[in-house]
Amino acid sequence: MKIIFLNVPGHGHVNPTLALVSELNRRGHHVIYYNNTEFEPQITKSGAEFRPYPEPQPTANELGQLASSLPQVSVWVLGQSQRLLPWLLEELHQEQPDLVVFDAICLWGMQAAQLLTIPSVASITTFVAEGVKGMINLRDGLALVGQALPALPGIIGKRRQLVRTYGPDIFPYSQIFPAISNTNLVYTSREFQPETDFIDESFHFVGPSINTAVRETSDFPWHLLEDGRSHIYLSLGTIYHNKAAFYQMAFNTFADHPAQFVLSAGRMTDITTLGPIPDNFIVRNFVPQLELLPRVDAFITHGGMNSINEGLYFGVPLVVVPQQMEQTLNARQAAKVGAAIVLGDRPPYGRTTATALHHALDEVLTDDSYRQNAARIGQSFRDAGGYEQAADIVTAVLDTAKQPA
Repeated sequence: MKIIFLNVPGHGHVNPTLALVSELNRRGHHVIYYNNTEFEPQITKSGAEFRPYPEPQPTANELGQLASSLPQVSVWVLGQSQRLLPWLLEELHQEQPDLVVFDAICLWGMQAAQLLTIPSVASITTFVAEGVKGMINLRDGLALVGQALPALPGIIGKRRQLVRTYGPDIFPYSQIFPAISNTNLVYTSREFQPETDFIDESFHFVGPSINTAVRETSDFPWHLLEDGRSHIYLSLGTIYHNKAAFYQMAFNTFADHPAQFVLSAGRMTDITTLGPIPDNFIVRNFVPQLELLPRVDAFITHGGMNSINEGLYFGVPLVVVPQQMEQTLNARQAAKVGAAIVLGDRPPYGRTTATALHHALDEVLTDDSYRQNAARIGQSFRDAGGYEQAADIVTAVLDTAKQPA
């Protein structure tokens, strides 16, 4: 059967879907996946037919520049929906898919499926944050209000324009985000998801979608990992990798540490500008994260949902230095279940000290409870079924759609 997959240009939104797409392809479905051409290689590797969004394509750079302000992301998404929806309605009319799968911030995907009454599934790569209480404190709230006030006219204006063009059914739910459907895939476990009354039987917690065969790899110098030492992985993800001062602080802090460190510095980072690299550091622009995590004893991370899920999947305790609010909420939940220590979670996020970083790493390495709790959550991820369970759910929706009314 034909499945249209619609996503936003962000690695944290695309990567969790690749194993699912590969499994759907293996089961004989024809998946057509729309995104920016930057993502064509990995999407094609998953077995999907890649198609680009029309020019000017939404870009990862645009989304990345706005990632620190959730209200500005909302303005951007609403604007993209205004632009892409007419094109997408015509595209879906021509393709006549059996199912549409859309990311939870890919508003145009939800809206097109809604307007054309095509069966759909939402792909939720973050926590379901709607209705969660107690995760945002007063400092966070004040920072969020400061971001929301200048964005509010754009949110209200673009929402009204969409309603005027397509009618009130264009927003079928009380909230704009997450964009949801009658079937919603969440790539974490119910045990790790914060409590909220917003969740009902339409939400299926399938755990992280882990399959190294469909993820990007590289020639990593595995032979340099020394036996008999703890190994620490450090990465700030794809958006916040340009933090030279943080990397230099890590060099100075851990140069004499008995552990060995692997730093993923980001594709655009000129490693030569970081200064002298200590002997116990391996620094690369790109590190095959899924292949490295099973070999490490701790993970210093920015707290993106992908990184937290993948670290805990392999039972690795975390030191989280979040760079924005969503990552702060992820980090606090990981700390709440006893698998992480959080640093720098006050706005402006990401500020910490060498002393705090050193102490946090030593604590997660020496206190076995962090590893035990990480392993417990990791087991809940595996029990959730992963991409195979997600494919079963998508297949069930397709089977229901085939039945006569």
